[in-house]
Amino acid sequence: MQSGNLSFNRLFDYIKQHKVIPHKDEPVFNGFRDIYLQLVRNIADIPGWYAWVQKSDGKANIVYIGQSQSRKTAHLQARLKEEFLDEFVALWATIWDADEVVRTLDSKYRSKYTTPIKRAARKAGATNIVWFGKRGLSDQELDVVEHALIAKYNPPANKQSRSHSDSFPDLLSEADAAMQTEIGKI
Repeated sequence: MQSGNLSFNRLFDYIKQHKVIPHKDEPVFNGFRDIYLQLVRNIADIPGWYAWVQKSDGKANIVYIGQSQSRKTAHLQARLKEEFLDEFVALWATIWDADEVVRTLDSKYRSKYTTPIKRAARKAGATNIVWFGKRGLSDQELDVVEHALIAKYNPPANKQSRSHSDSFPDLLSEADAAMQTEIGKI
């Protein structure tokens, strides 16, 4: 299984220089996008899973667990690009007052995306993303293992309760071990 992790440090350094969260069409967002595109460029083009992780005081807490899919355009690298594009409010909410960040972004989008903005802000506090996967995974394997990992770790940003089966126990063990190895490297 291939795996890796991304630190948000460079993104946080940039955000600290820009208190007001930008709309995606504002020039400030372009600088943020340049950084996250550099961060994700070495992520494998494979299906798999990822976790937003908060590391503080030597402890790591899983904030959110997600998955890519097996289609050619839905591999981990593409999925994580999309995560940064859609979930950037979580990073601003980690550095600045979360309620103010959510209100500001919601206002800039004229309350059109209130629910997704609030949902994304639940990932605030994360400091890293770990990713892990391999070629040849089916959507069923991705779903079953994602649901099992969510059931095991109960990340706070995964609000929906997920039913899971005991299918693919070896794959679950392999994925969990890869995730824990990467979390250990943070």
